[in-house]
Amino acid sequence: MVGIVVAVVVVLVLTVCGCFCVGGLLLSEGAPDPVASDPYDGPYGDDDGWAAPTAEPTTVVPTTTAPTPTKKPITSPTSGPAPVTVVYEVTGAGEADISFYDAESDLIHVDRAKLPWRTTIRTNGQSRVMVEATWPDEVGDKPIDCTVTVTGAGKPVINKTEGYWRTTCTTE
Repeated sequence: MVGIVVAVVVVLVLTVCGCFCVGGLLLSEGAPDPVASDPYDGPYGDDDGWAAPTAEPTTVVPTTTAPTPTKKPITSPTSGPAPVTVVYEVTGAGEADISFYDAESDLIHVDRAKLPWRTTIRTNGQSRVMVEATWPDEVGDKPIDCTVTVTGAGKPVINKTEGYWRTTCTTE
């Protein structure tokens, strides 16, 4: 008896599903396929009757602001002594985007810093000492140089790198 009930339920389910599938196919045959509109139809008409807008274009003048770091750099560590002094320098003409590690090893970004640029930090060691400078807006046709000077941990370390599009200085 159970087998007969299961068979009847299966037949009914398959019949209902088949009806929906066949009905969907029959209904979709009568519907037209979607067609994109003519790309030349628009608010200005077709190609033959196009007219330029009559309103004067407005010009937006960008405002200049002083470069500010992404966050305020820490110039000496918050814990422990700071026996190492690090001087970062970037030279060139104009403005550059500069990245460097502060005394807490946080990466600081300064956009459009006026060159020559220089900052000094005191830190616990020289494991995270790096300055990188790039020309903003891909204007890499003039020299840009960086220098890192580390004193206070034995013999002074000086690293100077010359570049055109980008320059990077580290102690390693």
